[in-house]
Amino acid sequence: MKKGIPIVTGYLPIAIAYGVIGTQANLSPLILVAMSVLVYAGAAQFMAVNLFSLGIGPWEMILTVGMLNLRHFVMGLSFQHKIRSSQKDRLVLSLGLTDETFALLSADEAPEPAYAKGVMLISYLSWVLGTVIGILFGEVLPEVVSSGMAIAIYTLFITLLLSALQGRARLLFIPLSSMAANTLLSLFLAKGLAMLFAILLGAFIGALWGGESLD
Repeated sequence: MKKGIPIVTGYLPIAIAYGVIGTQANLSPLILVAMSVLVYAGAAQFMAVNLFSLGIGPWEMILTVGMLNLRHFVMGLSFQHKIRSSQKDRLVLSLGLTDETFALLSADEAPEPAYAKGVMLISYLSWVLGTVIGILFGEVLPEVVSSGMAIAIYTLFITLLLSALQGRARLLFIPLSSMAANTLLSLFLAKGLAMLFAILLGAFIGALWGGESLD
């Protein structure tokens, strides 16, 4: 659990921002906490709150958030090869896999299941705790602070994008193509559908022309 403290220092402020933003979007505390407990995916939760505030329908929301979380399949397959344990342990560990826990645990050739559970548990608890803190104190925070937290979703996605593009600037055309497609499609389609098709288009372009750059 001590090894997971660096993740905690990153999770707490972002989870607090999520709780504040979710409260401002008029989502009930029960729903906000349930998303942190059951979904446990920061980027997906921020996107869900944003889509809800835009009035996006549930099926469009499910498809859009689902596309964002498809990377977990890749991370999960990679992580399963590292863990030498029973199928039950692998199932439990798959529930705590996030971008950050995956990055930390991937530093070991074959992390012990008990060690991995400790890292995942403290990370998970900090995310849920941060959500609760954001809900409880979101209403009493100064307006300048709470309004500033509204940009958390954008800073989160920009951070993920820059991390993915580090040393591979040639791949910048992939998110740029998605951004352009989303802008154009939003003129004719509902915002949720436009975002979904833009994600698919970006993935398609990356698969066609980004292979050599990815290597």
